[in-house]
Amino acid sequence: MAMPEHTAFDTSHPAVAVCYFAGVLAITMCSAHPVVAAVSLVGALAFSALSRGARATLSGLVWQVPMLVLVCLANPLFSASGSTLLWRWGPLAVYAESLAYGACMGAVLVATIVWFEDMARVVTQERAMSLLGGVAPTVTLMISMVSRLVPQLMRRAAVVRTAADATCVADGDGRPSRSRTRLTSVLLTWSLEDSLVRADSMRARGWGASSRRTSYRRHDFRTSDGMALAGIVVLAGVSAFLVWVACSQWRFYPTMPTLVAWWGYIPFAAFVALPSVLALVERASWRFA
Repeated sequence: MAMPEHTAFDTSHPAVAVCYFAGVLAITMCSAHPVVAAVSLVGALAFSALSRGARATLSGLVWQVPMLVLVCLANPLFSASGSTLLWRWGPLAVYAESLAYGACMGAVLVATIVWFEDMARVVTQERAMSLLGGVAPTVTLMISMVSRLVPQLMRRAAVVRTAADATCVADGDGRPSRSRTRLTSVLLTWSLEDSLVRADSMRARGWGASSRRTSYRRHDFRTSDGMALAGIVVLAGVSAFLVWVACSQWRFYPTMPTLVAWWGYIPFAAFVALPSVLALVERASWRFA
C-alpha cells in the first residue's frame, strides 16, 4: 500500500486542521445551493486526490456517484413539486425542480462524506488525542480504543472463521446460523478476556489516579498556528455570510431562478481550495529547493 501524501496540515497544530474542517463541513451541510454544493464537492475531491491519492479517491467514487444518482432519482418520489413537468407515469409526476433539488442534496451528501475522509487523513488518532486528551480524556480514550479494537475484532473474526473451516469437527451440521452463532460466541469470549487484561493494565499504569491526565506534547501552538487559525476563522466567517446570502436568494420550488456569475462565490471557493493550494505549494517548494 502506498504511503499517503504529505499535506500542509501535517506541520501545523491539530487545532488548525480541526477548525478548518469544522468550518467547511458546517457550511457544506447547511447549504442547499447548487453552486455551493458543486464547489464544495470539487474542493473535497481535489484535496482527497492530493492527500489520499487518486486511486483511493476513485475507489470511493465507485459507490459515491451511484449514491448521488440514487438521491437525485428518489427525490421526485417524495417531493413531486415544481413547475417544469418532464414526464408523467400514472400518478407519478417528475419535475425538473425535484430532480435538481435531489442532485443538489446528493452532491452535498457526497461532499460531506469526502470531507470527512479528508479529515480522517489529516486529523489522525494521535493528533486527536493530543488535542482532546486533556479536555475530554474519557471520550478521547473511547474513540481511540474503538478505532483500534474494531479492526482487531475483524482480524480475529477472520482467524476464527479460517480455523473453523479447517476443522471438520467444528463444522457441525453445516448450517450457516450455527456457524455465525459459534463465531459470535468465540469473539465475545475472546473480547471479555481481553477486557479484563486491558483494565488491569490501565489500572497498573495509573489511569484514573488523578482528574487530569498528563501527556507528552508533540504539537506546540506557535505564533504561525495562531495566525493560520485566525485567517481560517475570518475566511470561514466571510464565506458563511456570503453563502447564506446566496442561499436566501435561491429557491428550487416552484421555479428556479437563473444562475448568474457572482463574486460572492469566490471566498468560499478560495476556502475549499485552500488545503489543495497549500499542498501543491509545499510540494513545489520541496521539489525545486
